[in-house]
Amino acid sequence: MAKNVPALTADVDKLTAAALSELTGTTVLNCLGKQPCPPTLAGDLSHVLDLPEPVRADLWGVLEANMGAVNTPHTALAVEAFCEKHGLDPRRLTPVIGACRFLFQRGAERNTSVALVEEDLRQLLLGENPDESAIEAVCASVLPCYERAARKLRMKAIYEALTDHGRVITDVKWRVDNVSHANTGESINLPVTLLTLRYREGEQSGQMTVQILPDELKKLLHACEQALS
Repeated sequence: MAKNVPALTADVDKLTAAALSELTGTTVLNCLGKQPCPPTLAGDLSHVLDLPEPVRADLWGVLEANMGAVNTPHTALAVEAFCEKHGLDPRRLTPVIGACRFLFQRGAERNTSVALVEEDLRQLLLGENPDESAIEAVCASVLPCYERAARKLRMKAIYEALTDHGRVITDVKWRVDNVSHANTGESINLPVTLLTLRYREGEQSGQMTVQILPDELKKLLHACEQALS
């Protein structure tokens, strides 16, 4: 039960999630904007300790396919392959996958730093297992996965936000051809850059290729340098 809390002031915003949890008697997390976490989260996360060391070291191998909002046939196949590789009952992974997916998605949404997520992990696990070495083992397994997942999830969120309003470039390929003659019979002898832009538009993907002459290529380079400065 939460403790009686005096009227909260703006100073509360300066408290760490751990300090605020101590003040309120309720576990709040940085990745949730210092809001209370689901009551089962800590217990689910602690199941990482039940996994064999090789599985903990390879945890990203199964978490990567489980970062979507919903499970897909690809997700099930990835879990099946991972469990077959490690000789593991899939039921031992279920709570771990659920807890990590929740933490990673919420952390990526708020661009929560690795240091703050580590603070969240330690706070969650302290109530489940006060053994410092056990907490270190979970952090060593989960935090590298969060770093990788957060980049992917944030980029995915950015693309989804932008594609609602038009095409978004997802990749760039190029090559330079030397055009020596045309069917007009003229001698040209000019380098031409072929630039292929791959893009997403809503749920669709596509690409377009343009040809750029040297002077226009310099203008494009200047525009890119200006945009990045």
